[in-house]
Amino acid sequence: MSTYIEDIFTRVDLSQMREFLLRGVEPIETEDQAYGVRLEKGSDAIYKRLQAVYTDDEDGLDEAYYDLAQALGSYESVFIEIGMKAGARLAHQLLLTTEPEVKHI
Repeated sequence: MSTYIEDIFTRVDLSQMREFLLRGVEPIETEDQAYGVRLEKGSDAIYKRLQAVYTDDEDGLDEAYYDLAQALGSYESVFIEIGMKAGARLAHQLLLTTEPEVKHI
């Protein structure tokens, strides 16, 4: 029984919860890097690709960066809202849902 309870606390992790909410699965590996590092690593490939495509077109590269920023900004605002709603629902359940009465035999 204690291993089961310890396992619950092992899974109390933001990356675990995020992956479950987004994909319904546990993450393959947990992420322990700072947000800035994760963002930089996650965006490096697309920025390198854009720079390779627009090698001689500075205006085109700027427009591509702008378009990318617009798209990512849309995702960011939608997922922030979803995260806030999910957090509010969890808080509501934790604070306002009453436990069923336990009948003692």
